[in-house]
Amino acid sequence: MATPSTSPDRGVRLSYLRHFINEHGGEASFAGKTTAQVCFEFVVPLTKPSELSLVDHVASDPTTANYVAPANWYVSHAWMYLFLETVDSLERFFADRDLGDDAVLWFCVFNNNQHLASSYPFEYWSTTFKNGLAAIGNVVMVLHPWNDPIVLRRSWCVFEVYVAVTLGARFEIALAHDQEQRCIGDMAEDGAFRKMLATVKCENSEATVPSDRDGIFALIRAETSFIAVDQLIFSVFADWIKRTLEASIPALPSLLEQAERWSALGRIYQDERNYGDAARCHEHALLLRTSRADPLVVAMTQTHLGMMRSMLNQPASTWRPLFESALATQSDALGPFESDVFETQYYFVAALSRNGRTDEAKGIALDLFDAHRHVYGLAHKYTAVVMGLVASLHVHSHESRASLRWSRKAAALQEQLHGSDFLNTVLTLQIATVAYMNLGRFDEGLALNQRVLATTQRTFGADHELTLAATLNQGKFLVHVGELARATSILRSVRDLLPSAKVPKDYTRDVELNLGHAAWTSGDLGAAADHFQVAHRRVPGKCTVSAIYRLALATTDANARRDLLDLVVLDDIDEAPETWVAECVLCSKPVTGVLLTCKACPKGVLFFCAACAATKRGRLERFCRHDPPVAQLETALPPRRLLYHDALLAQEGSYERIESLLNDYATYCETYKVPMHERLQRRSVPVLNRNWHPMV
Repeated sequence: MATPSTSPDRGVRLSYLRHFINEHGGEASFAGKTTAQVCFEFVVPLTKPSELSLVDHVASDPTTANYVAPANWYVSHAWMYLFLETVDSLERFFADRDLGDDAVLWFCVFNNNQHLASSYPFEYWSTTFKNGLAAIGNVVMVLHPWNDPIVLRRSWCVFEVYVAVTLGARFEIALAHDQEQRCIGDMAEDGAFRKMLATVKCENSEATVPSDRDGIFALIRAETSFIAVDQLIFSVFADWIKRTLEASIPALPSLLEQAERWSALGRIYQDERNYGDAARCHEHALLLRTSRADPLVVAMTQTHLGMMRSMLNQPASTWRPLFESALATQSDALGPFESDVFETQYYFVAALSRNGRTDEAKGIALDLFDAHRHVYGLAHKYTAVVMGLVASLHVHSHESRASLRWSRKAAALQEQLHGSDFLNTVLTLQIATVAYMNLGRFDEGLALNQRVLATTQRTFGADHELTLAATLNQGKFLVHVGELARATSILRSVRDLLPSAKVPKDYTRDVELNLGHAAWTSGDLGAAADHFQVAHRRVPGKCTVSAIYRLALATTDANARRDLLDLVVLDDIDEAPETWVAECVLCSKPVTGVLLTCKACPKGVLFFCAACAATKRGRLERFCRHDPPVAQLETALPPRRLLYHDALLAQEGSYERIESLLNDYATYCETYKVPMHERLQRRSVPVLNRNWHPMV
């Protein structure tokens, strides 16, 4: 715990810590003692004659007064820490920054009057704390142990981070030498950084006086959030560990040790979804290991580099050979049922999925799941990860019911094994939210997505890919449930963050599409058209064409309709022009042929195929939230078919041209299996059925 000083603007120079130790028998007298013990065994007796704080006591003695000066660093620490570790942490921190001679510390044990501390109420401490930190402007937090810091389990220390957040103070962390070495060593273990992110949660902190905790939490919730507090800690720590790891590499004695450090750094960037820097690190590691390391180590490095290149959407020729080489090496040396082989297959499936090769990926993934079930059993952490991968592939394959089953089972197992804030748990829950959305189960999906969003904001910050995906989904859900103002505000906040975020360009398209659907639902078809056209310019594709086309059908102005239809570029390489990108919420299959929507429901939300609309009307109308809840169904033909119909039903045109067009239409219908009752009949074509005269 840290508590305020009677003189919050004053502190002791860093050198006084060593003077204090030497004056009381040297390090041997302090060995194994916590800061709390040092307070009661040394500070209280020393200041008993004056009954002042140690800072004021030192200042009143001419022989030591030069150790006191205006404080420029506020030290946040836990009284349960070993005192010598805290001193080591601070000395190393300031030495690394060449600040040792200038650092003057506000250190609670020394600044607070320990003879009166128990008599002051919460309001006194909180006000003095905040004022003192505001005046100083710099906070250094001693973090021990690195992966579950005691300091963050103490509410008063969390309060100090809260003050730093609200005041915009500089916030840094410090580790003792052995803690730093332990942290660097732990980074060699895959998943160590993810585990730390899931473990640290300031909202779980405690105080010796329960009412102090309640008061601190009330202040945090009123002025900021625990998400912001945690995010400040994570961002500072992540920057520190990345800097420390990379700076330590040149001093390592062997090239293979350097390669291991590069790999550890690459995995941290990988966990952050910073694929460019992750690829850079794995390239360094592969270069150093090739011809030097065990072939199996080289193979796993190829796997990680291949995955990063695929996530950067680089050509398959840059990553597929790496996977194939790694799998050949691993299978020859280990056989098919070994963890390295499984890991490479897992990343290969993810790479295929990322690059649109879903069918190939799904076959490998299902085989991989069967192998994991055989080798590890259903309740193993590795099996749970593969289950999450299968769930994601089902979403990409428009199999939302299957995806929801897989993702819920995987998330339940991951939460049991790792906790609700573990990265893999959150990723799997994010898949489940998409499945809920596709199934029209918006209330359940919205509640789950709020949980995912809170975790990603806390862990990664607002501009991280996972947070942006969850925020975008939040906006989509709110459109779906009709909360258009909130949806629009959230979607615009995502759009504002995208220029500086490291995310695929699909995010820009999806934001504009959802803003368009919100505008369309509110009745502003002009704004909807603008958003859809921006989306189409940024990332043209079938989903943007579909949105523009459906809006054109809803437009009553003939000129506006024609202008929109002119934007619908018929892509000759589209192998499925009768299939929509929309999924029927009743059968969870891509809609083929006639698309049906409810005119009274939010736009771009609920789609139905003709078969389900005809046979499941009761289930269909359960999705209608309007009054009365009776579906007002509208139909839309696939774009290419409609353009055929428009041309054939025109009143003008030569007989030969229309005859040729009708033959093309008939071929189209046969090729794409258009039902007979949906086809335009010859007798319906005006030009081919008018009364002819040889002189006409």
